[in-house]
Amino acid sequence: MNWNAFDFAPGDFARGRLGPPSQTGEMSIKKLTELIKAGYGQGHFQRYKPWLRVTKRDYSPNSNVGHLPAPTVGRAHHYRSRAERDTILLVKWLGAIDVRDAYPVWPWGHPHPGDGLGGFTNSPYQPGLLTVAKAAGIDHGRFPGTKLPYVATIDIMSTWRRVDGTLELIAFENKPEAIAYAPDPLLRPKERLELTQRYCASAQIKRILVHAEKFPRELIVNLDLIEPTWPLTAQEASRNSSAYRRLIDLLSIHGYTKSPFELIVSQASDTGIPISLLWTWFYLALWYQDVDHDIRAPLKTWMPLIPGGRKFQHQIRKDWVGGTNGQPI
Repeated sequence: MNWNAFDFAPGDFARGRLGPPSQTGEMSIKKLTELIKAGYGQGHFQRYKPWLRVTKRDYSPNSNVGHLPAPTVGRAHHYRSRAERDTILLVKWLGAIDVRDAYPVWPWGHPHPGDGLGGFTNSPYQPGLLTVAKAAGIDHGRFPGTKLPYVATIDIMSTWRRVDGTLELIAFENKPEAIAYAPDPLLRPKERLELTQRYCASAQIKRILVHAEKFPRELIVNLDLIEPTWPLTAQEASRNSSAYRRLIDLLSIHGYTKSPFELIVSQASDTGIPISLLWTWFYLALWYQDVDHDIRAPLKTWMPLIPGGRKFQHQIRKDWVGGTNGQPI
């Protein structure tokens, strides 16, 4: 039931006719079939439904689970750890055109994860993770209390557009460094990582192991603040406007000796543009690095900008998107 990515259109949202089956309680073949028929773990862009959803039953005072809005693709990301949330934010800032959270690695044979995207039409059918596990001599695992093979997930399956216009998939998995390099080779999380690594290698998908605990803390705080919360069409319209470009020129010329606050107040006075809109554009400029500012530093709008954001973004993008396959970041 994979949707074709070319069905994507702004404002076109997929809604199920009936409520989805619950993922709580004991799994059954009936429930598993209903979840698959409902489209979970399938699709691209706004039609993608994560295999693992975060519902009210998942919340607790001690949980790091929740939803992260994704207005550019008309849905929300479901995350089950702070590391997943931080990585989703960073991957989007680096320029991924689609971020599919909780992406399932089906235990049985299935179409390639790029199926439905341009350039993946002739991708080979993928062996299920059961086959990968058997070849590796690693226990695949079952749903608790059942004989049904468990549906493992990759934290993030992202889609990127290369310079030549072709598309590429990159898988991101989060594991603390202490677990990823623990001396015990039979540690279950390490076995899971081995299986998904072998699966990605078979599918010829770059797979990157991320240690999110190493992210600069202020970087994530700032990305939370500046991520656009409006549709992509509105973002593009703003960035293409002459008024936005005038603000960018003003910040680029004077922003490293004067504060953004001074310049934005001045621009509002000179042009009559609402100051709230100018601040929105300022954050948009930081998100896209239309203005070079290092967002690893605390964002103090009463102080001049700090150059270095573009260099940092370029280096991370090079390491992740154009770097060596599988190197941990």
